Amino acid sequence: MADSKTNQDPFAMPNTQSMMGMDPSQMSETFRAMTQKSMEQSKEAYSRMKSAADEATKALESTMENAHQGSLQLSKKAIDAMRSNAETGFQHLDKMMSAKSFAEVIEMQTAYVRKQIELATDQSKDMQALTQSVAQDMMKPGRDAFQKAQKNAK
Repeated sequence: MADSKTNQDPFAMPNTQSMMGMDPSQMSETFRAMTQKSMEQSKEAYSRMKSAADEATKALESTMENAHQGSLQLSKKAIDAMRSNAETGFQHLDKMMSAKSFAEVIEMQTAYVRKQIELATDQSKDMQALTQSVAQDMMKPGRDAFQKAQKNAK
């Protein structure tokens, strides 16, 4: 009888898995587990990325809506100021038509200019306050989203 060692091909490569002491069925199970874990991690990363993108989109939409509303408020305030200035100007012209002397015209004109300067100063202060308020409202969604992202990163 021939010895089993003598029947083996002396030039055949030994099975590397056998040499390392690993069972091929365990290797495929390990590979499957690693693949599954990688898929779960990818799904979690995608979920976090999608959530962050959704929050960024909401913040941008809120910012744009606030910018639009602020622009409307500023436009309305500017139109109101122009209307007020025009009415004041027409009232002044009506008064000027009733002036009886050059001195009275100078007096009316001086009072009108003084009133216009005060009105322009008040209107400028109102526009500045409204502009600051609109800017703060416009930046709030982005600022809130940034703060939330900072909290989540910790």
